Amino acid sequence: MKKTLLATAILLATSAANAAWTSPDGSLTIGGDAEINFDVFKNENGINADYVNQGNIDNDKKGETITQLNDDSRIKLMVEWKTAREDGAYLSAKIEPLVRTDGTVRVDDAYFMFGREDSWAFQIGRYEAMNLFPLGKDVALFYADGGDGIGKGIYYYMAKEARGRRDAAGQARIMSEMGNWTAEVSTVYGNTADLLGASREYVDGDNDTLDSDNNSFMVRPAVNYLSDDGAFSVSFGGEYEVSGDSVTVDGKGINTGEVLELANRYGLAATTTMTFGDLVWNTSIAMQDAKDAWEAHTFNTNIVYKNAFGLGTSYAVNKFTNKADAADAKSYAVYTAYTMPIMDFNNATVTFALSYSDTENAYGIKDTDEQTTAFRSRFNYYF
Repeated sequence: MKKTLLATAILLATSAANAAWTSPDGSLTIGGDAEINFDVFKNENGINADYVNQGNIDNDKKGETITQLNDDSRIKLMVEWKTAREDGAYLSAKIEPLVRTDGTVRVDDAYFMFGREDSWAFQIGRYEAMNLFPLGKDVALFYADGGDGIGKGIYYYMAKEARGRRDAAGQARIMSEMGNWTAEVSTVYGNTADLLGASREYVDGDNDTLDSDNNSFMVRPAVNYLSDDGAFSVSFGGEYEVSGDSVTVDGKGINTGEVLELANRYGLAATTTMTFGDLVWNTSIAMQDAKDAWEAHTFNTNIVYKNAFGLGTSYAVNKFTNKADAADAKSYAVYTAYTMPIMDFNNATVTFALSYSDTENAYGIKDTDEQTTAFRSRFNYYF
Protein backbone atom coordinates (compact mmCIF):
# COMPACT_ATOMS: atom_id res chain seq x y z
CA MET A 1 0.00 0.00 0.00
CA LYS A 2 1.95 2.99 -1.30
CA LYS A 3 1.06 6.53 -0.43
CA THR A 4 2.83 9.48 -2.04
CA LEU A 5 4.24 12.40 -0.09
CA LEU A 6 1.86 14.64 -2.04
CA ALA A 7 -1.17 12.69 -0.88
CA THR A 8 0.10 12.77 2.69
CA ALA A 9 0.65 16.52 2.53
CA ILE A 10 -2.88 17.07 1.19
CA LEU A 11 -4.29 14.87 3.94
CA LEU A 12 -2.51 16.72 6.72
CA ALA A 13 -3.49 20.09 5.30
CA THR A 14 -7.19 19.17 5.31
CA SER A 15 -7.31 17.23 8.56
CA ALA A 16 -8.86 20.05 10.57
CA ALA A 17 -12.32 18.45 10.28
CA ASN A 18 -11.77 14.71 10.72
CA ALA A 19 -10.06 14.31 7.35
CA ALA A 20 -10.50 11.17 5.25
CA TRP A 21 -8.43 10.00 2.31
CA THR A 22 -9.58 7.15 0.07
CA SER A 23 -7.55 4.97 -2.29
CA PRO A 24 -8.14 1.58 -3.93
CA ASP A 25 -6.41 0.06 -0.90
CA GLY A 26 -8.85 1.55 1.63
CA SER A 27 -9.62 4.75 3.52
CA LEU A 28 -7.58 6.60 6.12
CA THR A 29 -9.31 8.88 8.64
CA ILE A 30 -7.53 11.27 10.99
CA GLY A 31 -9.19 13.40 13.65
CA GLY A 32 -9.32 14.05 17.35
CA ASP A 33 -10.42 16.49 20.01
CA ALA A 34 -9.03 18.70 22.75
CA GLU A 35 -10.67 18.47 26.18
CA ILE A 36 -9.56 21.06 28.73
CA ASN A 37 -11.04 20.93 32.24
CA PHE A 38 -10.93 23.34 35.15
CA ASP A 39 -12.25 21.77 38.38
CA VAL A 40 -13.11 22.98 41.88
CA PHE A 41 -13.79 20.35 44.59
CA LYS A 42 -15.02 20.79 48.13
CA ASN A 43 -14.99 17.73 50.42
CA GLU A 44 -16.76 18.27 53.73
CA ASN A 45 -16.72 16.11 56.86
CA GLY A 46 -14.69 13.59 54.94
CA ILE A 47 -12.41 10.62 55.45
CA ASN A 48 -10.05 9.90 52.57
CA ALA A 49 -8.88 6.34 51.91
CA ASP A 50 -5.37 7.40 52.92
CA TYR A 51 -6.70 7.93 56.46
CA VAL A 52 -8.40 4.55 56.80
CA ASN A 53 -6.17 1.77 58.17
CA GLN A 54 -7.88 -1.62 58.50
CA GLY A 55 -11.05 -0.04 59.85
CA ASN A 56 -9.41 2.45 62.21
CA ILE A 57 -10.09 6.14 61.61
CA ASP A 58 -7.48 8.79 62.19
CA ASN A 59 -9.55 11.09 64.42
CA ASP A 60 -7.27 14.02 63.66
CA LYS A 61 -8.49 13.91 60.06
CA LYS A 62 -12.17 13.26 60.75
CA GLY A 63 -14.50 16.12 59.91
CA GLU A 64 -12.03 18.25 57.97
CA THR A 65 -13.10 20.31 54.95
CA ILE A 66 -10.82 20.46 51.93
CA THR A 67 -11.20 22.69 48.86
CA GLN A 68 -9.05 21.87 45.86
CA LEU A 69 -8.43 23.15 42.32
CA ASN A 70 -7.60 20.66 39.60
CA ASP A 71 -6.75 20.35 35.92
CA ASP A 72 -7.65 17.04 34.26
CA SER A 73 -7.14 17.72 30.55
CA ARG A 74 -5.97 15.94 27.42
CA ILE A 75 -5.76 16.03 23.64
CA LYS A 76 -6.85 12.88 21.82
CA LEU A 77 -5.74 11.92 18.32
CA MET A 78 -7.56 9.34 16.21
CA VAL A 79 -6.16 7.40 13.27
CA GLU A 80 -8.23 4.70 11.53
CA TRP A 81 -7.54 2.65 8.40
CA LYS A 82 -10.40 0.70 6.82
CA THR A 83 -10.52 -1.62 3.83
CA ALA A 84 -13.98 -2.60 2.55
CA ARG A 85 -15.47 -4.66 -0.29
CA GLU A 86 -18.77 -4.21 -2.11
CA ASP A 87 -20.18 -7.34 -0.47
CA GLY A 88 -19.93 -5.64 2.96
CA ALA A 89 -16.78 -7.39 4.20
CA TYR A 90 -14.26 -5.08 5.84
CA LEU A 91 -11.02 -4.80 7.83
CA SER A 92 -10.30 -1.97 10.23
CA ALA A 93 -7.54 -0.85 12.60
CA LYS A 94 -7.74 2.13 14.94
CA ILE A 95 -5.57 3.87 17.50
CA GLU A 96 -6.38 6.80 19.81
CA PRO A 97 -3.38 8.13 21.76
CA LEU A 98 -4.07 10.57 24.61
CA VAL A 99 -1.59 13.33 25.39
CA ARG A 100 -2.38 14.64 28.86
CA THR A 101 -1.53 18.04 30.27
CA ASP A 102 0.32 16.41 33.16
CA GLY A 103 2.95 15.23 30.67
CA THR A 104 1.86 11.60 30.40
CA VAL A 105 0.73 9.72 27.29
CA ARG A 106 -1.95 7.03 27.37
CA VAL A 107 -4.20 5.23 24.89
CA ASP A 108 -7.99 5.04 24.60
CA ASP A 109 -8.62 2.60 21.72
CA ALA A 110 -6.08 0.43 19.93
CA TYR A 111 -7.63 -2.51 18.09
CA PHE A 112 -7.96 -4.63 14.94
CA MET A 113 -11.42 -5.50 13.67
CA PHE A 114 -12.97 -7.41 10.79
CA GLY A 115 -16.44 -8.56 9.79
CA ARG A 116 -19.39 -7.87 7.51
CA GLU A 117 -21.45 -4.66 7.67
CA ASP A 118 -24.85 -5.02 9.41
CA SER A 119 -24.13 -8.68 10.16
CA TRP A 120 -21.20 -9.60 12.42
CA ALA A 121 -17.75 -8.44 13.56
CA PHE A 122 -14.76 -9.66 15.55
CA GLN A 123 -12.60 -7.20 17.50
CA ILE A 124 -9.35 -7.69 19.40
CA GLY A 125 -7.08 -5.20 21.18
CA ARG A 126 -8.13 -2.32 23.46
CA TYR A 127 -11.67 -0.93 23.26
CA GLU A 128 -14.89 -0.38 25.23
CA ALA A 129 -17.69 -2.92 24.92
CA MET A 130 -21.44 -2.16 25.03
CA ASN A 131 -22.46 0.46 27.58
CA LEU A 132 -24.86 -1.14 30.08
CA PHE A 133 -25.06 1.88 32.40
CA PRO A 134 -25.28 5.18 30.46
CA LEU A 135 -24.92 8.23 32.71
CA GLY A 136 -25.99 10.84 30.18
CA LYS A 137 -24.27 14.20 30.46
CA ASP A 138 -21.88 13.31 33.30
CA VAL A 139 -19.31 16.03 32.63
CA ALA A 140 -19.09 16.54 36.38
CA LEU A 141 -19.95 13.50 38.52
CA PHE A 142 -17.75 13.15 41.58
CA TYR A 143 -18.72 10.72 44.34
CA ALA A 144 -18.20 11.56 48.00
CA ASP A 145 -15.43 9.23 49.22
CA GLY A 146 -16.43 6.86 46.43
CA GLY A 147 -16.02 6.02 42.79
CA ASP A 148 -16.90 3.71 39.91
CA GLY A 149 -13.98 1.43 40.75
CA ILE A 150 -13.20 -1.00 43.57
CA GLY A 151 -11.43 0.32 46.65
CA LYS A 152 -13.26 3.57 47.36
CA GLY A 153 -15.42 4.30 50.37
CA ILE A 154 -18.42 3.22 48.33
CA TYR A 155 -18.40 1.37 45.01
CA TYR A 156 -20.82 2.65 42.35
CA TYR A 157 -20.94 -0.62 40.41
CA MET A 158 -21.94 -0.18 36.72
CA ALA A 159 -21.11 -3.53 35.06
CA LYS A 160 -17.97 -2.07 33.50
CA GLU A 161 -15.19 -4.15 35.08
CA ALA A 162 -15.01 -6.30 31.92
CA ARG A 163 -16.07 -3.54 29.54
CA GLY A 164 -12.45 -2.92 28.61
CA ARG A 165 -9.46 -0.57 28.59
CA ARG A 166 -7.73 -2.39 31.45
CA ASP A 167 -4.07 -1.57 32.10
CA ALA A 168 -2.35 -4.88 31.36
CA ALA A 169 -5.13 -7.20 30.21
CA GLY A 170 -6.08 -8.20 26.68
CA GLN A 171 -9.55 -8.04 25.11
CA ALA A 172 -11.56 -9.72 22.37
CA ARG A 173 -15.25 -9.80 21.40
CA ILE A 174 -17.66 -11.12 18.80
CA MET A 175 -20.70 -9.02 17.78
CA SER A 176 -23.79 -9.78 15.73
CA GLU A 177 -26.77 -7.80 14.38
CA MET A 178 -30.14 -9.48 13.86
CA GLY A 179 -32.87 -7.03 12.86
CA ASN A 180 -33.61 -4.83 15.85
CA TRP A 181 -31.27 -6.82 18.09
CA THR A 182 -27.53 -6.47 18.68
CA ALA A 183 -25.67 -9.06 20.72
CA GLU A 184 -22.05 -9.41 21.78
CA VAL A 185 -19.78 -11.48 23.97
CA SER A 186 -16.71 -9.57 25.13
CA THR A 187 -13.78 -10.90 27.16
CA VAL A 188 -10.95 -9.52 29.28
CA TYR A 189 -8.03 -11.84 29.96
CA GLY A 190 -4.62 -11.80 31.64
CA ASN A 191 -3.55 -9.59 34.53
CA THR A 192 -6.48 -7.76 36.12
CA ALA A 193 -4.69 -6.84 39.36
CA ASP A 194 -5.19 -3.14 38.49
CA LEU A 195 -8.92 -3.73 38.82
CA LEU A 196 -8.82 -5.48 42.19
CA GLY A 197 -5.69 -4.01 43.71
CA ALA A 198 -7.56 -1.49 45.86
CA SER A 199 -9.92 -4.10 47.32
CA ARG A 200 -7.72 -4.39 50.43
CA GLU A 201 -9.82 -1.52 51.77
CA TYR A 202 -12.83 -3.88 51.83
CA VAL A 203 -11.10 -6.69 53.73
CA ASP A 204 -11.09 -6.96 57.52
CA GLY A 205 -7.57 -8.29 57.77
CA ASP A 206 -4.01 -7.46 58.77
CA ASN A 207 -1.06 -7.06 56.37
CA ASP A 208 -3.06 -8.43 53.46
CA THR A 209 -1.15 -9.36 50.31
CA LEU A 210 -2.79 -9.23 46.88
CA ASP A 211 -1.69 -11.90 44.42
CA SER A 212 -2.60 -12.31 40.75
CA ASP A 213 -1.81 -15.43 38.73
CA ASN A 214 -2.23 -13.41 35.51
CA ASN A 215 -4.79 -15.94 34.33
CA SER A 216 -7.97 -13.93 34.75
CA PHE A 217 -10.65 -14.55 32.12
CA MET A 218 -13.75 -12.37 32.42
CA VAL A 219 -16.75 -12.92 30.14
CA ARG A 220 -19.27 -10.14 29.45
CA PRO A 221 -22.33 -11.00 27.31
CA ALA A 222 -24.67 -8.13 26.43
CA VAL A 223 -27.81 -7.67 24.32
CA ASN A 224 -29.53 -4.54 23.00
CA TYR A 225 -32.95 -4.05 21.40
CA LEU A 226 -33.74 -0.86 19.42
CA SER A 227 -37.26 -0.16 18.17
CA ASP A 228 -37.90 0.56 14.48
CA ASP A 229 -38.43 4.28 15.10
CA GLY A 230 -35.43 4.52 17.46
CA ALA A 231 -37.61 5.87 20.28
CA PHE A 232 -37.10 2.95 22.67
CA SER A 233 -34.06 0.87 23.54
CA VAL A 234 -33.35 -1.73 26.21
CA SER A 235 -30.00 -3.33 27.05
CA PHE A 236 -29.09 -6.02 29.52
CA GLY A 237 -26.05 -8.13 30.28
CA GLY A 238 -23.61 -9.32 32.87
CA GLU A 239 -19.98 -10.10 33.62
CA TYR A 240 -18.39 -13.06 35.32
CA GLU A 241 -14.86 -14.11 36.29
CA VAL A 242 -14.43 -17.60 34.84
CA SER A 243 -10.98 -18.22 36.34
CA GLY A 244 -11.95 -18.42 40.01
CA ASP A 245 -8.43 -18.41 41.47
CA SER A 246 -7.00 -15.57 39.40
CA VAL A 247 -6.81 -12.97 42.20
CA THR A 248 -6.59 -13.71 45.93
CA VAL A 249 -5.82 -11.93 49.18
CA ASP A 250 -3.90 -13.76 51.90
CA GLY A 251 -5.20 -13.02 55.37
CA LYS A 252 -8.96 -13.27 55.38
CA GLY A 253 -10.05 -12.06 58.79
CA ILE A 254 -7.38 -11.07 61.26
CA ASN A 255 -4.47 -13.50 61.50
CA THR A 256 -6.54 -16.47 60.27
CA GLY A 257 -4.35 -17.28 57.29
CA GLU A 258 -7.38 -17.99 55.13
CA VAL A 259 -7.47 -17.02 51.46
CA LEU A 260 -10.06 -14.59 50.14
CA GLU A 261 -11.10 -15.29 46.54
CA LEU A 262 -11.71 -11.83 45.13
CA ALA A 263 -12.26 -13.25 41.66
CA ASN A 264 -15.33 -15.15 42.89
CA ARG A 265 -17.83 -12.49 41.76
CA TYR A 266 -20.41 -11.69 39.10
CA GLY A 267 -22.45 -8.67 38.09
CA LEU A 268 -25.65 -7.88 36.19
CA ALA A 269 -27.06 -4.69 34.66
CA ALA A 270 -30.06 -3.47 32.65
CA THR A 271 -30.90 -0.11 31.11
CA THR A 272 -33.74 1.46 29.17
CA THR A 273 -33.54 4.50 26.91
CA MET A 274 -36.62 6.40 25.74
CA THR A 275 -36.56 9.28 23.26
CA PHE A 276 -39.23 11.98 23.16
CA GLY A 277 -38.26 14.29 20.32
CA ASP A 278 -35.13 16.13 21.53
CA LEU A 279 -35.33 14.61 25.03
CA VAL A 280 -33.53 11.35 25.92
CA TRP A 281 -34.27 9.55 29.19
CA ASN A 282 -31.97 6.77 30.52
CA THR A 283 -32.69 4.55 33.52
CA SER A 284 -30.25 1.86 34.72
CA ILE A 285 -29.82 -0.66 37.52
CA ALA A 286 -26.81 -2.85 38.35
CA MET A 287 -25.70 -5.26 41.06
CA GLN A 288 -22.55 -7.19 41.90
CA ASP A 289 -22.06 -10.12 44.25
CA ALA A 290 -18.48 -10.77 45.35
CA LYS A 291 -19.46 -13.67 47.57
CA ASP A 292 -16.42 -13.61 49.86
CA ALA A 293 -16.23 -9.85 50.29
CA TRP A 294 -19.04 -7.47 49.28
CA GLU A 295 -22.33 -6.77 47.53
CA ALA A 296 -22.91 -3.62 45.49
CA HIS A 297 -26.18 -2.17 44.14
CA THR A 298 -26.48 0.95 41.97
CA PHE A 299 -29.37 2.88 40.39
CA ASN A 300 -29.25 5.84 37.97
CA THR A 301 -31.73 7.90 36.01
CA ASN A 302 -30.90 10.89 33.80
CA ILE A 303 -32.24 13.07 31.01
CA VAL A 304 -30.44 14.85 28.16
CA TYR A 305 -32.11 17.60 26.12
CA LYS A 306 -30.75 18.45 22.65
CA ASN A 307 -27.38 17.16 23.88
CA ALA A 308 -27.01 20.59 25.49
CA PHE A 309 -28.62 20.20 28.92
CA GLY A 310 -28.34 17.19 31.22
CA LEU A 311 -29.63 16.25 34.66
CA GLY A 312 -29.15 12.99 36.53
CA THR A 313 -28.99 11.22 39.87
CA SER A 314 -27.38 8.00 41.16
CA TYR A 315 -27.85 5.96 44.32
CA ALA A 316 -25.61 3.15 45.63
CA VAL A 317 -25.58 0.69 48.54
CA ASN A 318 -22.65 -1.55 49.52
CA LYS A 319 -22.68 -4.43 52.00
CA PHE A 320 -19.20 -5.50 53.18
CA THR A 321 -19.84 -9.14 54.02
CA ASN A 322 -16.24 -9.87 55.03
CA LYS A 323 -16.04 -7.21 57.74
CA ALA A 324 -17.22 -7.90 61.27
CA ASP A 325 -19.97 -5.53 62.43
CA ALA A 326 -19.82 -3.60 59.14
CA ALA A 327 -22.50 -1.01 58.44
CA ASP A 328 -24.08 -0.66 55.01
CA ALA A 329 -22.43 2.09 53.00
CA LYS A 330 -24.98 4.34 51.27
CA SER A 331 -24.48 7.19 48.84
CA TYR A 332 -26.28 9.40 46.36
CA ALA A 333 -25.13 11.87 43.72
CA VAL A 334 -26.93 14.59 41.74
CA TYR A 335 -25.36 16.19 38.67
CA THR A 336 -26.20 18.63 35.89
CA ALA A 337 -24.47 20.22 32.89
CA TYR A 338 -25.11 22.78 30.16
CA THR A 339 -23.18 23.09 26.88
CA MET A 340 -22.96 26.03 24.49
CA PRO A 341 -20.92 26.72 21.32
CA ILE A 342 -17.82 28.88 21.38
CA MET A 343 -18.07 31.88 19.03
CA ASP A 344 -20.79 30.09 17.00
CA PHE A 345 -18.36 27.39 15.81
CA ASN A 346 -20.07 24.00 15.48
CA ASN A 347 -16.93 22.09 16.48
CA ALA A 348 -16.02 23.98 19.68
CA THR A 349 -18.02 24.07 22.91
CA VAL A 350 -17.82 25.03 26.56
CA THR A 351 -19.71 23.10 29.24
CA PHE A 352 -20.49 24.21 32.78
CA ALA A 353 -21.23 21.32 35.12
CA LEU A 354 -22.04 20.82 38.80
CA SER A 355 -22.40 17.77 41.04
CA TYR A 356 -23.15 17.03 44.69
CA SER A 357 -22.73 13.72 46.51
CA ASP A 358 -23.30 12.47 50.06
CA THR A 359 -21.91 9.18 51.44
CA GLU A 360 -22.66 7.51 54.78
CA ASN A 361 -20.67 4.72 56.47
CA ALA A 362 -17.85 4.66 53.89
CA TYR A 363 -15.85 1.38 53.85
CA GLY A 364 -18.60 -0.09 56.06
CA ILE A 365 -17.39 1.97 59.03
CA LYS A 366 -20.31 3.58 60.87
CA ASP A 367 -20.41 7.40 60.88
CA THR A 368 -17.64 7.64 58.29
CA ASP A 369 -19.43 10.25 56.19
CA GLU A 370 -18.49 12.73 53.49
CA GLN A 371 -20.14 15.35 51.28
CA THR A 372 -18.55 16.44 48.01
CA THR A 373 -19.49 19.42 45.85
CA ALA A 374 -17.75 19.86 42.49
CA PHE A 375 -17.81 22.38 39.66
CA ARG A 376 -16.22 21.80 36.27
CA SER A 377 -15.84 23.99 33.18
CA ARG A 378 -14.86 21.97 30.11
CA PHE A 379 -13.66 23.29 26.77
CA ASN A 380 -13.90 20.96 23.76
CA TYR A 381 -12.50 21.46 20.25
CA TYR A 382 -13.17 18.71 17.69
CA PHE A 383 -10.93 18.45 14.64
